[in-house]
Amino acid sequence: MKRLLVAAAVLFAALALRAQDDPYGALGAKLEEYFTALAGEPLSVQNAECDFLIESCKDSLVRQYVALKIYDHYLQSRIMGDDGVAVHLADAWFIPGKVAMHSDLDLLNAKVFAEFNRQSVLGAGAPSILMKDPSGAEVSMPVDGSYTLLYFYDTSCSTCRIETPRLRQFLTGTDFPLTAVAVYTGDDAAAWAHYRTSSLDVPGMIHLWDPEMESDYQRKYGVLQTPRMFLVAPDGTIVGRGLDTPALSMLLSKFSGKEDYVYGTQESTALFDRLFAGYGDDLKPSDILDIASYMAERTYGEGDVESFKQMEGDLLYYLSSRRGEAVKEGTRLFIDKYILGTDVWTSSADTSQIVSMARMMKDLLDRTPVGSTVPDRKVHGELLRRPCLFRKASRKGIFSLRKVDYVVFYTQGCGRCQETLAAARTLADSKARVLLVDMDSLFTDYPDEARFLLDTFDLSGLPYVMQLGPGGVVRHRYLEL
Repeated sequence: MKRLLVAAAVLFAALALRAQDDPYGALGAKLEEYFTALAGEPLSVQNAECDFLIESCKDSLVRQYVALKIYDHYLQSRIMGDDGVAVHLADAWFIPGKVAMHSDLDLLNAKVFAEFNRQSVLGAGAPSILMKDPSGAEVSMPVDGSYTLLYFYDTSCSTCRIETPRLRQFLTGTDFPLTAVAVYTGDDAAAWAHYRTSSLDVPGMIHLWDPEMESDYQRKYGVLQTPRMFLVAPDGTIVGRGLDTPALSMLLSKFSGKEDYVYGTQESTALFDRLFAGYGDDLKPSDILDIASYMAERTYGEGDVESFKQMEGDLLYYLSSRRGEAVKEGTRLFIDKYILGTDVWTSSADTSQIVSMARMMKDLLDRTPVGSTVPDRKVHGELLRRPCLFRKASRKGIFSLRKVDYVVFYTQGCGRCQETLAAARTLADSKARVLLVDMDSLFTDYPDEARFLLDTFDLSGLPYVMQLGPGGVVRHRYLEL
């Protein structure tokens, strides 16, 4: 590996010197190949190789470009644990001043990121925290000698309202020897008590909180927003971070040693990434069904049930985390035909890893589909419309879902949501009536209304955007503005 990187570093330097008008275009492409080659390596290996590559850049501007390119890649990577490399780069290069960031604000953000993630990177020893249970007794977590799930949530968090039922369903059905610890991050005792009984009533679950924030759990586990989920091994090592329920199921199957299949591996994700990249913006729902059908013909069609289950299961896990109208509508078709419509998923592992997940996804995807009519209901929100001499560009109030052109459900503190809101204002300028619905505010001020919307629409991933026709008929959903 080191010899390959030496050759790569020499090539990078040569490219940087040759290119004048576009000095880093070719270099950036080579770095992308480098990231692919390193994917899946242990964190210590990736840290060492990234250090080596940065050190190989003798020109200060090239070194800055390479260091920032690597940092941005690992900061934004979807692969679990990759953000640990970004923490290492911040500590080793940017914070000490060995490589300059573009601005003081960028450096400040890097310092905050490292401070709130340094102690909880993948492979690190899980920080011990002393908190209180509902009776006021002090409890230390994680639990020694046991696989421990740490689930940080807030009763007013709209994303938690979606993740919590999924987690509860999974924990109730699994037989894996797991200690589940749910940590409430708020300070409302009444809201906490209600949530424990109504939403997190899982037998054996340990409920904790720290309303005075004396344990410093926010910094130790990077809990700047919720939900936040970790898995800790019996030896106290963090083996999962930034998890959702499907990822937790996959990890536990791997550690149990009982299951024949491990779905959603880095290799399968990279394979489907390359496959779907070829479709670009032209992807259609039928394309996803075509991909699944081709895999079925080459496996199940030739009598290879094992490969069929592996490949279709991998596709299900891949699609579960993807966004966009074509992906979501295609996933609905795929689940109906190849998961719930096929009789090969018969083992207990199939039920826990595939069938239950597919049913949960289908339940969400079937909520107010294209062609259906939204409920005749008024909701609190902000109506955007084209301003004129006698009216403003927006106003807040209660509006009918059937009398707008677009509905945007969003949550505070979500970067993608903010980008969508900016795009929505452009839509309003083109005479469209756009209703913005802040789910955080609804859960705080109108919880019954928020629960109605959660039950009516698939708000498992925000922002969620619908285009409506006359009478509130759904024309499009899962739009990316």
